[in-house]
Amino acid sequence: MVIKKSVFILIINFFCFSTQAQEMIFATQLNKVLVSCYHFLGFDNQNNLYTLKNNILTKNSDSTIYQYNNLSLGKITNVDFQNPLQIVVFYKNFNTVILLDNQLNEIKKIDFNLHTTPLTIEAVALSSQNQIWIYDSISSKIGLYNVNTNTTKWISTMLENPILHYESDYTHLYWMDTNLDLFRISIFGAIEKISNHPKFDSVQLTKNGHSIYVVENQLFSYNLKTKKSSKIAIEEKIISKFFFKDGILSIFTQNEITNYKIILP
Repeated sequence: MVIKKSVFILIINFFCFSTQAQEMIFATQLNKVLVSCYHFLGFDNQNNLYTLKNNILTKNSDSTIYQYNNLSLGKITNVDFQNPLQIVVFYKNFNTVILLDNQLNEIKKIDFNLHTTPLTIEAVALSSQNQIWIYDSISSKIGLYNVNTNTTKWISTMLENPILHYESDYTHLYWMDTNLDLFRISIFGAIEKISNHPKFDSVQLTKNGHSIYVVENQLFSYNLKTKKSSKIAIEEKIISKFFFKDGILSIFTQNEITNYKIILP
């Protein structure tokens, strides 16, 4: 009876191990790149590299290095470079957004302190048709700011919870609130709840219904439909920053970027 019980336990353990192994995503290392920066931001659709060091934004192309610095506005909070021709730089402490061209020349300065109605901007991202997404913490509403007419169109009602994390594409703004609920809103104001998300230290949404996130220096992929997480196997034990684009996962640690090829389930 003891032998049968032991065999049964071994079978159960083997089954659990096999199930866990199936949920592991293995990454193939492609290369390593040395960089001199404090913060790795990522790559745009032309594979230009964006970094921050001493509050200076740097763009590295194949042949040229561009930089932007504005000491009067303090610390850079967020950089949206999904369109390399119109880069959005957000200075939260000064309630200000700077638009840059592809050579990091300043195109426009938007000071929301000068808005006719007081605004406190907590989130900014690029949208379509010369508009940027904004989230105002005073009204708890999401709006579209037209950079040509300097006007704001509010497209949401008051959000129930503050925004914890946000990303955008040209037609939608995605955000996770403090309850880790993931939503998206279209440029027409239609709001959809997508999923609840596991806790994270940092996270990035992908284009195929997944997210990649880090918690306690462990890297995972999360399927937003099945609500299942899979661990991503990489060499790095400490992850300062990661970025995912077109099947390439870039891990930043100690002035070095390691690029991996991964296939999400």
